Amino acid sequence: MEIAATILIAILAALMGVGVTVLYYRRRTNRRLQNLTLLLKKLALGDLTAPLDTSEIEDDPQLTDLKFAINQLAIELRTVIVRISTERNTMAALLENMTDGIISTDADGYVTLINDAARNLLSVSPNLSVEGRSFIQVVRDHELNAMLRQTLEDGQERVQLLEVGPRRPQLQVKTALIEEESGVGGEPEKRESGRTALVVLQDLTELSRLERIRRDFVANISHELRTPLASTKLMVETLQAIIEDDPQAARDFLRRIDTEIDGLTQLVRELLELSRIESGQVKLYLRSVDLRELIEQAAERMKPQAERSGLDLSITLRSSEDSFPQALADPDRLIQVLINLIHNAIKFTPVGGSIKLSVERFGADKLVVKVADTGVGIPPDDLTRVFERFYKVDKARTGAEAGTGLGLAIAKHVIQAHSGEVWVESDFGAGSTFFFTIPVLSIY
Repeated sequence: MEIAATILIAILAALMGVGVTVLYYRRRTNRRLQNLTLLLKKLALGDLTAPLDTSEIEDDPQLTDLKFAINQLAIELRTVIVRISTERNTMAALLENMTDGIISTDADGYVTLINDAARNLLSVSPNLSVEGRSFIQVVRDHELNAMLRQTLEDGQERVQLLEVGPRRPQLQVKTALIEEESGVGGEPEKRESGRTALVVLQDLTELSRLERIRRDFVANISHELRTPLASTKLMVETLQAIIEDDPQAARDFLRRIDTEIDGLTQLVRELLELSRIESGQVKLYLRSVDLRELIEQAAERMKPQAERSGLDLSITLRSSEDSFPQALADPDRLIQVLINLIHNAIKFTPVGGSIKLSVERFGADKLVVKVADTGVGIPPDDLTRVFERFYKVDKARTGAEAGTGLGLAIAKHVIQAHSGEVWVESDFGAGSTFFFTIPVLSIY
C-alpha cells in the first residue's frame, strides 16, 4: 500500500508539474500573441511607429518569423504611406498653381475638388466649401452642367467653347471620366468599379483677343497699303501715256508719285519700329535725364515747322532750378515721343494757334510732361482710341490730314516701356492736351 501510495503521489506531482508547465507556457504564449495582436491593431489604425516588445519572442522560433514578417510589413507600409503623402502634396501643389481650372466630381455629380484657377474663372467664392455640393450649385451654369451630365451618362470625352460665369470669359471646357477600381482581392472583373468626372477649364480670352488684334492688324495694314499702291500704279500708268506729249503734267505726276512713296516709306518705317518695340527688341538705355533740356531740344527742332504753319510754340517751366528732379529715362526715345506729339499738335492746329510744352511734378515719384494745343480737338468718341494702331480721327470732323495712325501707338509703347502712362484730354473744337509720366530718378 505504501508503494502504491508513493507511486500515486509521484504521478499526481508529475501531472501537477506538467499542468503548471503547460499553464505557464500557455500564458506566456498568450502574452506574446496579445502583444502581436496589439501591434497589428495599431498598424491597422495607421500607427506605424509603435515598437514591438521582443523580450519574450526572441527565444520562440515559432513566433520569431511572425515577428520579423510584422516588422517588415510595418516598414513597407511606412514607405508606401510616405510615398503616397509626397505624391498627394505634389499633386495638390500642381493643382493650386495651374492656370487651368480643374474640377472633379463623383459619379453622382457632387464636387469633390476645385482648384483656385477654377474658382477665379467661375467667380466661385474662396470661402465657399464645395465638398458635398452638386456641380450645378457650384458652377451655376446650365451648359457646363449639361456637358458633365452627358459625360457621366455615356462616358464620352467632350470639348466645347463656352462663355461661363458672371464675367463671361471664353473657356475651352473638357469633360472626361476617370475609371476607378474599388475593393481588394478577387477577380478583376468581380471588383466594383467607380467613376470620377474631371472638368478642365482653359481660359482662351487672351488668345481670342490676340487673334482679333492680329486679324485687325492684317486688315488695317492691307487697307493702308492698298490705297497708296493703287494710286501710285494709276499715276504711273497715266505718266506713261503723257510723258512725251505733256512734260509739265508728267513732272506733276512724278512729284505726286514721290509723295506717295514717301508716305509708304514712313508707314513701313513706323510699322517696323512699332513691331520692334512691342516685341521687346528695342532696348532702353536709361540714365539720369533733365526733362526740361529734352523739351527745349524737341521744341528747337520743331520750331521751324511751327513757324511755317503760323503757330506759336512755347515752353512753360513751373519748377525752380534747384528743386527740379532728374528723371530716369532713355533721352533718345523721349525726344522721339516729344517730336511725335509736337508734330501731331502742329498738324491739327489752325494758323494763329499756339502749342505749349511744360513739365512738372506728378506725385512723389513721377514727372508729367504736357503738350497742349489750341487746335481742332478730338471728338469724344475717339478719345479712348487715338493710341490704337492705325486709328485715325475722321478728316471730315477735324479738317486736318491724318497721318499713318502709328505715331501715337509708338509713343504709348515707349512711355509704357519707361513704366509711365500716357493719356489725352480734349475739348472738341477748342484744343487737346497730351500727357505722359516718367519716373523720377531715385538717389537711394
